[in-house]
Amino acid sequence: MLDARPPQTMQRSRGAAAVRLAGRRIVDLRQSGAAKAFLPRSHAPVPEVVFLNTSGGLTAGDRLEWRLELDAATAAVATTQTAERGYAATGDPARVVVDLRLGAGAALDWLPQETILYDNARLGRRTRVEMAADARLVWAEMLVLGRVAMGEQLAEVSLHDRREIHRGGRLALLEPVRLARGVKLNHPEAIALITD
Repeated sequence: MLDARPPQTMQRSRGAAAVRLAGRRIVDLRQSGAAKAFLPRSHAPVPEVVFLNTSGGLTAGDRLEWRLELDAATAAVATTQTAERGYAATGDPARVVVDLRLGAGAALDWLPQETILYDNARLGRRTRVEMAADARLVWAEMLVLGRVAMGEQLAEVSLHDRREIHRGGRLALLEPVRLARGVKLNHPEAIALITD
């Protein structure tokens, strides 16, 4: 007789963290699942918000959301505690949503640690910024395709990374980047980085 056990379902990581600041004061802090946010004590002139994914990385079907809102005339630096890792995935891609909101005269330096994509990673990420016309944003983000220094060969990844900045209610920047699954990355002439 055949064993009629149901197919195994892999546990997925979920998390959401949201912070709202007014000056140096926390107005709202919410976090759930694998997503955490904290503000380390600092003598810096502006507060620092650090987001953390406690699951240690992203793989098929994982979901992560970061949200940061700065009230009028509020300045902050925001980052992630460590590099985000996109691991091999066979099912749906991992999804990351970043939502940044800057009120009138607000200033944000969005400086997350790098995102490292491992072989066969599947990641969809959307970062959306809504900022007042007189707000200021510095945004620096790095994407690492494998770890060559560790002797790893990155043969195939799937990435859809969409970045939007809306300033004063109008679209100021739209940067969708797609790295198509099936492209063999260990052949430099075959790399296909597509901006839609």
